[in-house]
Amino acid sequence: MTVAVSAGTEEWVRRVLRAHWAGPWEECELRPLTVGGARPLTHTAGLWHVSGPGAGHVLKVQLNPEAVRADRFAVLKDRVITHCRGRGVPALPLVPAADGSPGVRLDGLVCELSPLSAGAVTTGTPDQVEAVVRTGLDLREALDALPPAVADELARVPLPRLVEEEDWAAALDDAERRLLPEAERGSGPWHHAAAEVLRDLCAAAPLVRRAGEDGGALTVSRPGVVHADLHLQHFLLAREPARVVAVLDFDNLHVGDRLLDLAWLADTATHACGADRAGARRALAGFLAEGRRRGLLGVGDEARLMPLLLAYSLPVIVDIAKDILDRNILLPQWLDYFALLSPARRHTVHRLLTGADGP
Repeated sequence: MTVAVSAGTEEWVRRVLRAHWAGPWEECELRPLTVGGARPLTHTAGLWHVSGPGAGHVLKVQLNPEAVRADRFAVLKDRVITHCRGRGVPALPLVPAADGSPGVRLDGLVCELSPLSAGAVTTGTPDQVEAVVRTGLDLREALDALPPAVADELARVPLPRLVEEEDWAAALDDAERRLLPEAERGSGPWHHAAAEVLRDLCAAAPLVRRAGEDGGALTVSRPGVVHADLHLQHFLLAREPARVVAVLDFDNLHVGDRLLDLAWLADTATHACGADRAGARRALAGFLAEGRRRGLLGVGDEARLMPLLLAYSLPVIVDIAKDILDRNILLPQWLDYFALLSPARRHTVHRLLTGADGP
């Protein structure tokens, strides 16, 4: 996993704005973006709060060359966002540059401008969790309704390779045979953090292995355009009444198993409930009932969700463990990613979804 470089200087950001977006950017205040006082969870992008003109904006600079996708992806992403907004999903629009393009390059770096949302990440109250589930299902319905030509075009724009080993089985084998013993032999907080998440990953591994052995449990039965990153920090909410005011980060759009978004949504609803197991059980029951009512979840799909999500995110967890243990790249974000991608929580979600956790 390649680590992002510095977000660049304020003058560089002003040069981007002056060169590519019309407006009085000379007098705008610029500062690194925070959400609720915290830096957004990213290691591949620099995010700048631009105070004007008019309402605030966010300039996103993709700093990792390995994460940059083909130029036509920006246009496709803009089409998907516009389509979703037209169906009532609060996806943040892209502010077109002076030449009308949804994104630009400067010094080889991809830059996008969007309005600033005043929402905050959910604190897990029941009405907030319900709002996240409702909006996530709305998004899945909107993506299912995209014109087939969009999916055909997007299928020709592959996801960038951001981990050393993309195959979940090979990554899991490395975790079990080499990385976990190495982490357990070490001392200090970083070795302990890596050991904890790798133990949880190995404990959840039977779910993925059984799904892989099952005839088609991890195969794509209903392909579609997927957001593929519907984690907790990508839903910003207003409190009264609780509603999602922004769905963030469509950078991982691709054609894959449409159940992946629903798996993320089930995990995110549980994550938002924190330690409230009863609340998580209620949230997942509501998710299943509404997903089935809308025809988004079929018979038996609930058992496929967490194995699919574990297989998708397992290589990322293993690659971060390699950053810690092999490459000595020690970033505070790694601990946040471990919490976000928690195999232990996903193991619990699977038990709750399938009734293995009891009544």
